[in-house]
Amino acid sequence: MSRSEFRWNKKRKHYAYLHKDKGLLRRNILITSKPHVIKHKNGKTKIILNNVKLVHHPNQKKEGVYYIIPKNYLDDASSFDKNTYPWKWDKNDKRKIKRIKKKK
Repeated sequence: MSRSEFRWNKKRKHYAYLHKDKGLLRRNILITSKPHVIKHKNGKTKIILNNVKLVHHPNQKKEGVYYIIPKNYLDDASSFDKNTYPWKWDKNDKRKIKRIKKKK
């Protein structure tokens, strides 16, 4: 079933855009302020993913540069906060979100 809302992901410590239900699981995309996803292992750092830059944060009151992690996460429904945020995507960001949702 389809879903379109913003919530805080308690498990991953990021704001998330929830876009699909699969039983008790929710498919989501994370919003971050970092340009890369970095993995630390054995004292070395490695860039795993380059994040996609947004034109504007979905919360229009926020200033700064924000990114979305180009990966669909599948988390349990209990790992999200109960509060939903009345945010919306910028007109120029909708295409980027659509491509990530379809895994392209």
